[in-house]
Amino acid sequence: MRQAIDERLLLAEPVARAKWNRQAAIEDLPREAQVIAAAVRQGSALGLPAQRVEAVFRAQIEASKTVQRELYARWRAEHAGRFADAPDLAADIRPRLDAITTALLAALAANRSVLDDASRRDDVALALRTLDASALSPAAARQALAPLTGRQ
Repeated sequence: MRQAIDERLLLAEPVARAKWNRQAAIEDLPREAQVIAAAVRQGSALGLPAQRVEAVFRAQIEASKTVQRELYARWRAEHAGRFADAPDLAADIRPRLDAITTALLAALAANRSVLDDASRRDDVALALRTLDASALSPAAARQALAPLTGRQ
C-alpha cells in the first residue's frame, strides 16, 4: 500500500510538468470524478466499501494537486520555461496511474481487516510513515495518508 501511494504521489511532478507545458489548469474536476468512479467500481469488485475507496482516492488526487500547486508556485517565481522532458499525460502518465490504482486497491483489499480495526491506526500510521514523496511535499504526503491513518 505504501509503495502504491508513494508511486502515485511521486508522479505529481511529471504531471505538473506536462500541465505546465500546456498551461493547463491543475484542477480537472470531470477527470477527477472519472478516476474516483472507476476506482469505486474496481474496489466494489474486490469487496471494498465505496466510501473508503472514494476517501482514499480523493485524498490521493488532492495530495497530487498540492504538489502541483507547490511546483507551479516555484516555477512561476523562477520564471521557468517549457520542460523538454515533460511526459504526455494520456500516453505516459495515465497508464501508470491506472496500474497504481489497481495495485492500491489490491493492497486495500488485502489489508482490509487491519484498516477496519480502529485500534490499529497507530500500526497503519507506522507502516506508512516513510513515503519517499515526503521529500517532495510533506503536506501532500500527510494528505495522501490521512484517510488511512486518521491523521492530518
